[in-house]
Amino acid sequence: MAPLPRLAPRLAHEKTRSNVKEIGQTNATTAPTTSFVKGLLYSLLYLLFSTAVILSNKHIITETNFSCPIAVSSLGSFFGWAVSVLAISCNVTKLKTHLTLQQWCVYVLPIGVCTALSLAFANMAYFYLALSFIQMVKAFAPVVTFVVLVSFKLDRFDVNVVLAITVIVAGCFTASYGQTEAKSAQLGLACMLICEVAEAFRSAGMQYLLATKSFSLFDGMYYFSPATLLFLCVLVYLFEWEQLKDPEHLAAISENPFAFLAASCLGFFVNLASLAVIQNAGSLTLKIVSQLKNVVVIVAAVVLYDDVVSTLELAGYVVAICGFAMYQDAKKNAYEFDAIEKVESMTLSETSGFLKGRNHGGLTENNGREEALYAAHLGKGSNILGRTKPAVATGGRG
Repeated sequence: MAPLPRLAPRLAHEKTRSNVKEIGQTNATTAPTTSFVKGLLYSLLYLLFSTAVILSNKHIITETNFSCPIAVSSLGSFFGWAVSVLAISCNVTKLKTHLTLQQWCVYVLPIGVCTALSLAFANMAYFYLALSFIQMVKAFAPVVTFVVLVSFKLDRFDVNVVLAITVIVAGCFTASYGQTEAKSAQLGLACMLICEVAEAFRSAGMQYLLATKSFSLFDGMYYFSPATLLFLCVLVYLFEWEQLKDPEHLAAISENPFAFLAASCLGFFVNLASLAVIQNAGSLTLKIVSQLKNVVVIVAAVVLYDDVVSTLELAGYVVAICGFAMYQDAKKNAYEFDAIEKVESMTLSETSGFLKGRNHGGLTENNGREEALYAAHLGKGSNILGRTKPAVATGGRG
């Protein structure tokens, strides 16, 4: 009976280790589930906020007497700037990146011009095109972005990407067939084209001018919102100032306070939700949810504004969405191919240096073993992503 006191702590220790192992397994199982639930929740919030801000802009511009689309587009920039200044002034958050006035003028102002043009012409299109058709035309955005990035050598030409873009163009052309006869529709399509070109140049500017900078959400609003707001104010003064002084336009604000409040603050919440989606579910999920948002807006336009969507438009939009899926897959494969090539290039350089060092020292006898080592290094490089190289460069898929 004497050993019993010594056995008790051991049994407790064994039980504790078993419990820790079970708890670890439970946490490992619960973590992906929690991440999935968070990603789903933030995706739904992004879907809700982004749809609401589009509908609120549409309502203000076409359903009230406030026919100043450029002024409406400036509401979100003003709200975002005010929130960022207030948060930083009250030490709620801190700037992670600091820019001098010269850096701000050189790097941020050009991007602000592009953002202002994109926002202004996107809202102007509501005057000329149905809301449902505008969402279909947005599927053309990857085409313009790819052309601009390749032109400025910020992206490389890829056969699979070009094939996907061809499908998108075919879908958008089918959806818009018969819609360009009216002059108003032509003006609307011109507005959307300017919007998408400006957005593409904004993306190129972000990659070229700010490649070495890292901005948080509040950094972005603090630096970019005033630049965007500055040029929007210039456009408002040039094209809408006389209308803004009209008492009827001012009365529309007091008659529709919730619509103006939504147009002001929802853009901020869209940015927050999109950042949360990227952090919890990835950027690809955000792009998929954005396409789903376009579908939701089309349905809402049909229900709320009696938009008519023809069978040809719907078929063309479906084709464009398929092209968008092909585009995302081709870009993903291209990025993986570039990553593999970079790893293999580094490995080849290191191995060549090793072999030269061996030969320089007169130790040339174990060439077979060195070649095997070289092959092993390449084997590690080619499996760095858990797969072989995709056949992107040759235009084929394995």
